[in-house]
Amino acid sequence: MPKRTVARTDLTVPAGFALLAVLIHLPVLSRYGYHHDELYFLACGRHLALGYVDHAPLVPWIARLMDTLFPQSLFALRLPAVLAVAVAVFLTGLVARRLGGGRFAQSVACLALIVAPAYLRVGNMLHLPPFELLLWTLASYLVLRIVQEDEPRLWPLVGLVAGVGLLNKHSMLFYGFGLVVALLLTPQRKHFRSPWLYAGAAIALSLLALNLAWQIDNGWPTVEFLRSLNAHTMGRIPVWLFALGQVLYLNPFSAPIWIAGLVFFFSKRGAPFRVLGWIYVVVFLLLVVVRSKIYYLAPAYPPLLAAGGVLIEQLAERWNARWLRPATLGVLIAGGALLAPIGLPLLSIDATERYVNALTFGAFGNVYELTGDLHGQFGWPERVAAVAQVYASLPSEERPRTAIYGPWYGIAGAIDYFGAAHGLPKAISGHMTYHLWGPPPGPVDTVIAAGVSREGLDALKAIFAEVEIAAEVELENVNPWERRFLIAVCRKPRVDIQTFWPKTRNWS
Repeated sequence: MPKRTVARTDLTVPAGFALLAVLIHLPVLSRYGYHHDELYFLACGRHLALGYVDHAPLVPWIARLMDTLFPQSLFALRLPAVLAVAVAVFLTGLVARRLGGGRFAQSVACLALIVAPAYLRVGNMLHLPPFELLLWTLASYLVLRIVQEDEPRLWPLVGLVAGVGLLNKHSMLFYGFGLVVALLLTPQRKHFRSPWLYAGAAIALSLLALNLAWQIDNGWPTVEFLRSLNAHTMGRIPVWLFALGQVLYLNPFSAPIWIAGLVFFFSKRGAPFRVLGWIYVVVFLLLVVVRSKIYYLAPAYPPLLAAGGVLIEQLAERWNARWLRPATLGVLIAGGALLAPIGLPLLSIDATERYVNALTFGAFGNVYELTGDLHGQFGWPERVAAVAQVYASLPSEERPRTAIYGPWYGIAGAIDYFGAAHGLPKAISGHMTYHLWGPPPGPVDTVIAAGVSREGLDALKAIFAEVEIAAEVELENVNPWERRFLIAVCRKPRVDIQTFWPKTRNWS
């Protein structure tokens, strides 16, 4: 297949929509507060490592970098996520162009990505999905170039992208598995005879080995975490809900586009690029088998959106249906505007919930299934301020031998991030990677348990002779199970904290 030259003007549409993606997110980037995952990533970034219990190391590295360059700036912390989604939009437009799409096809592909609730939500918070979206899309763009230009020397670059993807989220293995099967099922299996393919695989595995070395040193904690996640969360998602969720998460108005993209890849015209279609199908089936969370498939859609834009453009030309172009773009814009308050913090949190209930006709008995992440961005400074008041109330001679315990990484991360301004010591927790960081090195006579549940109080009484509730705070705008924030002061430990620490581990 002849190499395709790229005119500079060809980049106008993808670049324009990438800029639009940035402009959509910037005004609302710090409308709410820090999310508990962001506070955890910041804590992990202060303990630089090649791995963490429940995630790979890339995002904590980014959190450390941004907080070092722009201390205490939520806006700056989230900028990398905005840019990652914007570049993914740009690459999706390039994929559409390489599939033969003109300006309309590129516009449809980019716009469909922008208005998808799944991508709107991940584009304004620092966490794993925005970089997963970027790296999967970049890998697919490079694979398309290899197929189109018959250029196997690009495989090492694919391997580098995959390796970075593995340092972001281990689900990049799903993409790798889908790619291998897709190559076997198409004429592109010829690349298994190329040393460049194996060079790419070696690069990806070399980067993965960095994290594997950490896993070995720490007793494979991520394996235990994933086993627990599969047993308690993913196993509860039925297949029909996983399939329906794809339509809802990608925006129901966009469903005809990515479905058309799948049709395109398995049509005669799309046969040369069918490897991209097979990647999606294989990953979809794999995630169904392992009973994954619904959004795990989200990064696989950009090639389908690109191909869908191309097919719709071709149909409009073949049928001489000029109306199809403005109709398609109009539906995408209207559908995106309709669902934007679900993915973006445009409204107050109460107004957002009323909007979701009205939009779904009250179909969700628990609206927090859609708004839980938004509620997770409220109440953290208030929690820490309450803990600080309890800590300040202790006798001055007691404070040096006092530890602050958070039952889960959210409150522990908040104490670590906001607590310095109140003179608080770093938090300890048995939850996720906090457990590996251990208890304070010195003796501990008093523990302030922040955010403990009523059931947790009973457990504390088995460890301490004295347990009293020191404060009970009513929080606003948080998830309902978090509204009552209890702080207990625990004294006279029955066992040394160093001895008891292994029993605090919670990797579920």
